[in-house]
Amino acid sequence: MPFVVTAAVALLLIELYLRRRPWAIALTGVIAVVGTVIWIFSDNQSRSQRSAVSAVTVDVGADGETCLDPALPLAATLTNSSGDMVNRIAFDLIGQQAERAGTAYRGTLRHDQVLAPGESVTRCFPLLIHGFAHPRPQIIDATKYEWTAHVTLVGFGNAPSP
Repeated sequence: MPFVVTAAVALLLIELYLRRRPWAIALTGVIAVVGTVIWIFSDNQSRSQRSAVSAVTVDVGADGETCLDPALPLAATLTNSSGDMVNRIAFDLIGQQAERAGTAYRGTLRHDQVLAPGESVTRCFPLLIHGFAHPRPQIIDATKYEWTAHVTLVGFGNAPSP
């Protein structure tokens, strides 16, 4: 749709330049001003959103003391340092082994509970067997991996009402 609108405006400007040059110059000026205002507004929105998203962090590690259930071996500490309520977080979980080059595990995990501004929560997560690179290990020992997490999605606002 934006392509069609851009093409129509371009054709209109060409037609105006051929027939009524002062009108074309005025319309080009108006379009330039409106485009600049929209660009500045969207750039400010993007910057504020990026800073809010970067204030939400996830620290992951294999912790046998925090996560007692062997089906949930990874402890993830989710921290909301932004000034807004967070209602969902998605993050990529990456595991690497010292003896193997490259990524041994990659998966995406979600947390769909509300985190208030300044709140931090630790939650245990499972490992998905299909997240392991081939050859998949027969016995999975989460402590043998170095874990990192990268936040990929943050939902701001109050939790949706049931």
